[in-house]
Amino acid sequence: MPYSRVSLDGNLTIRVGGGCNSVVLTSKDNSEALVVDTKWFRSAKELRSSITAPKITIVNTHFHLDHARGNKLYPSAQVISGETNWRQWDIDTGHSKHPDTILKPGQAISLEIDDETVHALSMGKAHSINDVVVYFEKRRLLAVGDLIFNNMHPVLLDTNGNVTSWRGILDKLEKDFEIERLVPGHGKVCRKDSISSMKEYFSSIANAIYNPTELSKLRKKYESYRSFPVISGFGRTVHFMKKEMALDQ
Repeated sequence: MPYSRVSLDGNLTIRVGGGCNSVVLTSKDNSEALVVDTKWFRSAKELRSSITAPKITIVNTHFHLDHARGNKLYPSAQVISGETNWRQWDIDTGHSKHPDTILKPGQAISLEIDDETVHALSMGKAHSINDVVVYFEKRRLLAVGDLIFNNMHPVLLDTNGNVTSWRGILDKLEKDFEIERLVPGHGKVCRKDSISSMKEYFSSIANAIYNPTELSKLRKKYESYRSFPVISGFGRTVHFMKKEMALDQ
């Protein structure tokens, strides 16, 4: 699946599509590169061929194959990701090595590339069992993985995910970060208000979950949202949230 390139400046490029959105920051002397999410299949190979720096650090926002299967193409890279279900990591990444740095929920690590400070923060359970965000401090750019689907219905397949905690994490992201650009896991690069839009999507469905008339209105409201065939859509979101609410009672 092809993807487009968005060059923020001479050293940071956002790769939109091709399984997921990725961010690549390369040092001015091309001695090192930081890759946020490595895509999968052909797009992962195209991404890998564009990176020539000898020292590479990967941050995986989570283990799902569209974000981490490309790790296999970087056998000598240093990998940072959240503490997760390692059996599922092995399946989704095609048995890529486990991360060199494992962040438990609430933990963070900072890296320096030229004059940029990059923070990887483990947010805990949301879209997956443990989602990591990456903040480029100078550029005020936040890569959030699948915590944000921009104008899309979210994929809710991971049985370890939790929409209730997801909504709390979105609150925290909105309050804690100065954001000029936000890189969602899927969809176009956007602004900070996409966090509010994602919050409203979940809260409006939660408030209408047992009211068919209101759900019908919301289905129409979000009919322009894109979805992945079979694995996402308005109905799937309602089903997932209704099941979660029932378990919480």
